[in-house]
Amino acid sequence: MKRILLLSLLFLIAGTAFTQGSLGDIFSDEDPADKLPVIATFKTTRLINAETNEQVKKGELDFRIAHRFDDISGQAGGIKTLFGFDNVTDIRFSFDYGITDKWAVGFARSKGPYFFHQILDFSTKIKLVTQRNKGGFPLAVSAFLDVGLTPMKSSSDIYSITYFQDNFAHRMNYVTQLILARKVTSWFSVEMLPTWVHRNYVEFGDKNDLFALGVGGRVKFTKRLGIVVDYFHTFDKNRTPQKGFFDPLGIGLEIETGGHVFHILFSNNRGLIPGQFLTENRSDWLKGQFRMGFNISRVFNLLHKKEKNENS
Repeated sequence: MKRILLLSLLFLIAGTAFTQGSLGDIFSDEDPADKLPVIATFKTTRLINAETNEQVKKGELDFRIAHRFDDISGQAGGIKTLFGFDNVTDIRFSFDYGITDKWAVGFARSKGPYFFHQILDFSTKIKLVTQRNKGGFPLAVSAFLDVGLTPMKSSSDIYSITYFQDNFAHRMNYVTQLILARKVTSWFSVEMLPTWVHRNYVEFGDKNDLFALGVGGRVKFTKRLGIVVDYFHTFDKNRTPQKGFFDPLGIGLEIETGGHVFHILFSNNRGLIPGQFLTENRSDWLKGQFRMGFNISRVFNLLHKKEKNENS
């Protein structure tokens, strides 16, 4: 299955390289001036839960903190928990570095709110196609791959999903995603995210492979203020409201402060990586099982700093 995931990603890269000219074009840092590329489709590399087509530039490091509190109302919410602020369902620290303007790699660590905890995930994102204003391709296309694993202590129950002692691979899951984005106007952008999730170890009767489709958008009101929203649907007969599973939906206010991009948001998912919130979300918006959270991003330009030091 690992080979299938790798071959799928390579197929996406090779196919787009054929349409664009060569693999050198994909990893090139510059576009020809006469092709008029569309820029700033979204403000950051992530909306509420969804990745965007935006990339960390060459030599830049994007340090990001994502935080989710507990339910605003219901048994876990209300005034007794200050509407969920007393409890933390998940928190994630991530670092994404730009190898080139079109290729970034990332590492993150999450608390984990479901079966798996202490989650480490490694990711890469490649910009395959750039949207162009005149006579070019009407969409921006990127490929995203995330590999997650947990170093948590194995359960002693051989029937538990967290029993890892016999096979390290049981700790791992994979997410492959294609990001199709379009900047419709200067103030409105949308995207679609076909997503494939593979989990090496699942409960009896569950599926190792799941397909999901995400949609997201951004409406910009001013240069520094906008509304962001995203939604995912998992195509699996065992993941329906009748079975106690609900699609993750998030909406938030996006604020750029000059050095940071800040999202104040509400979402019904507890988990922060797609391998979790697409497979284990049991929170229902209609029952008050949504929570406040935030995403904050700070980009550091490491390459320019290094060059400055060398020249001084």
